Amino acid sequence: MDTIAFKTIYLQENKGLGNALREALKNCDYELVARMDSDDIAMSRRFELQLKTFLKHPNVDIVGGNITEFIGSPSNIRAERVVAKTDATIKKDMKKRCAMNHMTVMYKKTAVQNSGGYRDWFCNEDYYLWIRMMERGYTFENIPVALVNVRTGEDMSARRGGWKYFKSEQLIQKYMLMHKLISIPRYIYNVIIRFCGEVVAPNWLRSKMFRFIRKPYTPIKKDLYKKSESEKKLRKIKFPPFSVAMSVYRKDNAEWFDIALNSIINQTVRPSEIVLVVDGPVPKAIQDVINQYTEVCRGVGII
Repeated sequence: MDTIAFKTIYLQENKGLGNALREALKNCDYELVARMDSDDIAMSRRFELQLKTFLKHPNVDIVGGNITEFIGSPSNIRAERVVAKTDATIKKDMKKRCAMNHMTVMYKKTAVQNSGGYRDWFCNEDYYLWIRMMERGYTFENIPVALVNVRTGEDMSARRGGWKYFKSEQLIQKYMLMHKLISIPRYIYNVIIRFCGEVVAPNWLRSKMFRFIRKPYTPIKKDLYKKSESEKKLRKIKFPPFSVAMSVYRKDNAEWFDIALNSIINQTVRPSEIVLVVDGPVPKAIQDVINQYTEVCRGVGII
């Protein structure tokens, strides 16, 4: 029976996502690292497809994909965030918006660390990292299917608004301008669009705007391109070992955290380790989930 190393790193106080992921990455033993949020659901073939992409294209440094977004029940999918596929189109799109879905990515640890790693940047730790990786010439790719089913709600649009969020986005645009990644007209356009959507627009209007820019979700008949190969055939493929980097903090939902972890261990290709950073004190319900999966990953109950 498979086992998965379950590493837990406890921080005495909340340090924020960027710092937590920096700590997680430092403790990952493997070159390939997959990101996962504590309230989303990974599609069952996510890691298999990403690893196959790395095997097929060894020059690629980071592989992501689309996401579906649901409210309430995972089956209540409302939209899909579709991202550019090729390295060239991703880098072009990055000058306008974040062109990688953070919760879907798998990357080479050295590429991230050579770019300065995660840094504390309000709500945009990922976008800031991708830009620095882009500056250093690393290669991006997105698989053109949904790899993660993401939990959303009306409060998501509220979190993506206000002066603090706008300032974070504006500083990223300024960084790209100062590093000659975008022109002055593009900088002005990007900042005006964000100011209107994040500061001027009320939450209800921002929510409608998010729904408008998302692609309507149409269920696909075949799961992620084609039926997965049998477990016997998969075992014959020499997949490289990889880590999953996660963080959890006191405001996370224990039930959703449980579902997220369950989706990680019930993959067609499982990780070698899960590195979880507990970002400050957490309630008993979350600690109970951590204790449960510490045991589950030793081989008890993995199906």
